[in-house]
Amino acid sequence: MLHNQPDPPYQRKNLVSDQHQRDNMERDKIIVLFIPVKKGMMEKMKAFYGNILGFRTEEGEFFINNISTVRGQLQYSEVKIDPLKNPLFQFNITVEFPEYCMVLRNQKVNFEFVVMTPGGYMAKILDPCDNSILIECDSFENSTDIDLSSWAEYQRY
Repeated sequence: MLHNQPDPPYQRKNLVSDQHQRDNMERDKIIVLFIPVKKGMMEKMKAFYGNILGFRTEEGEFFINNISTVRGQLQYSEVKIDPLKNPLFQFNITVEFPEYCMVLRNQKVNFEFVVMTPGGYMAKILDPCDNSILIECDSFENSTDIDLSSWAEYQRY
């Protein structure tokens, strides 16, 4: 269940919808990623991708990084995917990675790992059906003092 408490100031910014868009997207073909959903989990999955990750949703689809040509489609499936070996997809944010991770953690999103490397940040999260997703950010620019190093999932290279 999602909480209805007021968001801290850094949560009001939608880091996913503020991403840069590529030029000439109308010439691109649509890419659809099929996301397996366990029976009885469709509404929870829609809420996760729309409300928690902040993707724009339409019916059973969501737009990855809000790019209309890259869509995730939620479909009932009993397919077993090993979340440790096979992330379904990856998306990027441009800044404020610790803030975005804190927003996700406050929403009770499960993290497999959070990594800081010389090239930026990376995290692996699980959706409510245990599908894994990679999040990357090649910027260390942050507007708050959130410290991810105290998290058990945190690693630094």
